[in-house]
Amino acid sequence: MAATDGTAQVETYLAAQPPEQRATLEQLRATLRTILPHAEEGLRYGMPALSLAGKGVAGYGGFKDHCSYFPMSGSVVEAAGDALDGYAVSKGAVNFPVGARLPTGLLRKLVKLRMTEISDVHTGTRTDFFPDGRTKAEGRVKDGELHGAWRWYRKDGSLMRTGRFDRGTESGTWETWDADGNLVRSVRR
Repeated sequence: MAATDGTAQVETYLAAQPPEQRATLEQLRATLRTILPHAEEGLRYGMPALSLAGKGVAGYGGFKDHCSYFPMSGSVVEAAGDALDGYAVSKGAVNFPVGARLPTGLLRKLVKLRMTEISDVHTGTRTDFFPDGRTKAEGRVKDGELHGAWRWYRKDGSLMRTGRFDRGTESGTWETWDADGNLVRSVRR
């Protein structure tokens, strides 16, 4: 399978790194791809990153004396609290030594915090995710209430249910689909 443009950009970035940084970042990339196999890969702010619903979730980069993980939000570093003890952190980065690995559990925590933040929409389009980055639900929110068309999905990505909300109240036709895409229930609310 041919690499996407985003994947090719990441590979070009990694190829330009010194060998020690490249090895460290390739390991981090592999771990992040395991955590978020359904994320889009590409460059954001000139560094490799994984994105969901068009928003950056996890970025990383190599530097002369260290490597960095970027949670794509300053509030994620703050929310991680004590989990980042022992790491040099700034508002938007977690720095770690070249040749070291960030623990998978820590990466999962940082990714989860960012995905929760992305889903926290007061007005606009909201997307909720399964832990692997696959879309769980998507729809509109207005003034903090579900409003408009919504869709829910199974873990395998198949459509499970559709429905509408009018300022938080179910309205219109609600439909439920089986895993094969057959309509199994339709209810008017």
